[in-house]
Amino acid sequence: MMKVMLVDDDQISNLLNKKTLQRMGIINEVHTALNGEEAITLLNDYFQGALSMPDIILLDLNMPIMDGFTFIEAFNKLHIPNKENVRIIIVTSSQNPNDMDRARSLGILHFLTKPITENNLRIALEGLMSANGK
Repeated sequence: MMKVMLVDDDQISNLLNKKTLQRMGIINEVHTALNGEEAITLLNDYFQGALSMPDIILLDLNMPIMDGFTFIEAFNKLHIPNKENVRIIIVTSSQNPNDMDRARSLGILHFLTKPITENNLRIALEGLMSANGK
């Protein structure tokens, strides 16, 4: 079972993604953030012991306040234990190859196109776990 953080300014997407994950029966905890800044706050709550560190972060790119790229940069600078075990999957409606190249340059290798389905999420998670030797 996994702990997941959904980071997307679209509350409907968050709800649908949460329902998809629950239907798949692979999660035991889900937290949502409406932008990167809220997600960083949640991660700091983890550091203070208030929450469990997520195994997976499903991250939208285009959000107000702090977008996905800025979140990744801030996440990479966080000094919290076991951060290297957290895997980020970008979930976006963008088909812009520059977005994918920029994300790869920040160390993100897994992408899903909105709306996510059980099948494409399962494939991404399997790829993620096999790439990490889990």
